[in-house]
Amino acid sequence: MPTKPTTSRQAAPKTYVFGCFFLQRDPERQTSFLRVNARRLAAVAAITFLFAYGLAASAGYLWLHHVRKIDQISFSQVALFRWKKIRQGIAAQQFVKAKEGLAAKEYQRAYVAFNSALRNDPDNVSGRLLFADFLQAAGAGDTAAKLLTDGLARAPDSRELIERTFDLLTATNRDRAALALLHGRLTPQFTGPNGSLLRTFEVLATLNADGPAKAHALLDQYSDLRKNKSSWPVVARVQWESHERLAAIDTLSAFTKAQPDNFAGYAQLVDYQSAAGLIHDARRTAELACANFPKEIAPRILRIGTLAPTRADEVHPWEQETTAFLREFGNRPEAILMLGNLAGRKGWVPLARLMYEAGVSHQQNSRSLALCYSDALVYNHKFQEASRVLAELDLQVQDDSQFSLGLWQRQVVVATALGAHEDARETARRLATALERDPEKLELCRQRFIQLGIPEAVAELTSPSPIVKTTAPKKS
Repeated sequence: MPTKPTTSRQAAPKTYVFGCFFLQRDPERQTSFLRVNARRLAAVAAITFLFAYGLAASAGYLWLHHVRKIDQISFSQVALFRWKKIRQGIAAQQFVKAKEGLAAKEYQRAYVAFNSALRNDPDNVSGRLLFADFLQAAGAGDTAAKLLTDGLARAPDSRELIERTFDLLTATNRDRAALALLHGRLTPQFTGPNGSLLRTFEVLATLNADGPAKAHALLDQYSDLRKNKSSWPVVARVQWESHERLAAIDTLSAFTKAQPDNFAGYAQLVDYQSAAGLIHDARRTAELACANFPKEIAPRILRIGTLAPTRADEVHPWEQETTAFLREFGNRPEAILMLGNLAGRKGWVPLARLMYEAGVSHQQNSRSLALCYSDALVYNHKFQEASRVLAELDLQVQDDSQFSLGLWQRQVVVATALGAHEDARETARRLATALERDPEKLELCRQRFIQLGIPEAVAELTSPSPIVKTTAPKKS
């Protein structure tokens, strides 16, 4: 009986459904599942990734834009992971909040916003300068100086940052720090486009720290500075302190003609002309400043100072100018403070008292105006009255405030003038305690008392700390 041929029964491939994709496995060929469906699996993975990526990007954008209210963020920045741009957008919003805090006088809120903004965008030069202004106004000069010097490490070519940093350092007796910065991190910049500016600040810091002889030698080495108009105010200072007074006045006169929009040049020229006894020249310079800055307070203060009466027939013009100033600017606290400062320096007791009373009635700058009033009293040797004003102030301020430092220095001077040497010593002791963490300021204060001839204060401010001993004396 013939045998019936056997036919092998072919197994049907199994089909799996994944979404809209059909994945197969052929058990007959024992072919790998992944190998057969590699392209399909890759497509599944890609679509899944794109879906998750789009969802995450959308969620991130919605959170930043609608929850955090950061309008400067775009969806493309989030989607393309442009973290620097994102952080800059966040920083821009925080800088806005900082300005709003300043306007509302909510200074803690402004500080937090500034701090966060600069962490998010540390390369923002304008924001850094604004934060430094805020810190200086709050009396945190050390923090402002560090903020600016840190900024120079990031943007050493920024002319504005260079100017503001060294203006602060040289104006607050941090000349050694300025020289260290110039001779260190910024040395390569001396051959760049800001070379003349850096050399000018080097001469200025050397003048402040080491005196006119070394500054003059450095100025002779940098012959280009005498031809650089922007350097002329510093050149004039070196000339003036080297007893080349007429040369200094000529240099500043040329500067005010070359740069009539720079008020500081007029102010410096008026100081030199007045000190040289050229009162009529000083008055003409002040008039020119007022003509170039007709709506500004500072030029008017300058003119009032030059009109200080030396004869009976000069009293009326000075009174007229002062009255006109108060009529025009008397509702502005900063104008009252500037006039009070002038009255204190000139020893105009009635005007200084009037400004102090105006500050008290308006509850604006009253403590600072009280110091101005005490300065006017000291100028006229009315030490007993000055002592009473300062004692009242001492009861109103905290020992750790920046204001206390200026107050205590005045109290030392007044106590010494009254013969109360133990009081002077005790107040100097308070000064030393407050300045123990700032050896540069302590040494500067000690040098001032050496110049004034107050040995008990000098003794209290002489610290055994090697930091203070090795700090070079600075000019006051």
